[in-house]
Amino acid sequence: MTSNGRNPSMPRRMRLLGALLALLCWGGPALADNMAEYRLKAAFLYNFVVYTEWPATLNGNLNLCVYGPDPFGEELDKLQGKEASGRAIAVHRINTVDGLDGCQMVFVARPVIGNLPRVLDNLAGRPVLTVADRPGAVRQGIMLNMSTDQGRITFEANLAAVRDSGLNLSAKLLRLATEVIR
Repeated sequence: MTSNGRNPSMPRRMRLLGALLALLCWGGPALADNMAEYRLKAAFLYNFVVYTEWPATLNGNLNLCVYGPDPFGEELDKLQGKEASGRAIAVHRINTVDGLDGCQMVFVARPVIGNLPRVLDNLAGRPVLTVADRPGAVRQGIMLNMSTDQGRITFEANLAAVRDSGLNLSAKLLRLATEVIR
């Protein structure tokens, strides 16, 4: 162990997976607070980036975009410039479907989930990871859908949609999903 409490022999990805597991198991009354919920969901977004295999042709920043009203606030801003998958994360707030063209990850906010078919049509065939937190969104084509279950953040994965985009999700991430649609 080092002075910061880390085990140097434990690979970084294993520490991240452990942190994601801890988030999955964490529960309690704090989740009743909307900001606490979205603090955890912002951490999930970061881990989704880390456990996604991005195309080698992706250059520069990894653009994480929130489409619609931003429920994360400053929690998402903490990801700005943070490195993941060898790239710096750039956070963007987008209010038009056409504005999503430069995004590698798109979180579709609840108030605009009605535009989901248009969003998915616009991003079809491109390596863009789509995420939401609305019941049923994974069955509508969202790749990763977060929800709250008994005070814990959980997620479902639509593996068919992920593969159609040319992306791959780590098997370690998929093992943590409550449901995987193949």
